[in-house]
Amino acid sequence: MSPDSSSEAAALAAFEHRVLTRDEPRVPEPLRLDAASVQERLRGALRQRLGQRDPRRQRTLAIICHRFLAVPEQYSTDAFLVEALGLAPASLTRAWRELHESGLVELVPAGRRRAYRLGRAGEDWLLAVVKGNQTT
Repeated sequence: MSPDSSSEAAALAAFEHRVLTRDEPRVPEPLRLDAASVQERLRGALRQRLGQRDPRRQRTLAIICHRFLAVPEQYSTDAFLVEALGLAPASLTRAWRELHESGLVELVPAGRRRAYRLGRAGEDWLLAVVKGNQTT
């Protein structure tokens, strides 16, 4: 077999494979569950749910929501969030208010400090977003 005929045979085999599989549904890419991918889905979902267009605000809200996966109750001035977001504790107040007004989080009695946890609707929404099932 000459080099030309082997490349022709390979091209024919590739063409045959394409024709035989052209009507098969494409296998979707597996859902990525790393922090960056989840936060990206959260930013998109928050943009839809809250109409939030500011990318910095979307990032802030996404990090807060992502944090709920590991920490079910968060203080409004949580040191982790302050450090992760690079914000002053007072700057988090607006983000918490947005999440509270949207019905995603609820205020928890915690003495003098403000603590928030996901509400029932927030839990359902967050799970759907993380799993890639969120529609609005």
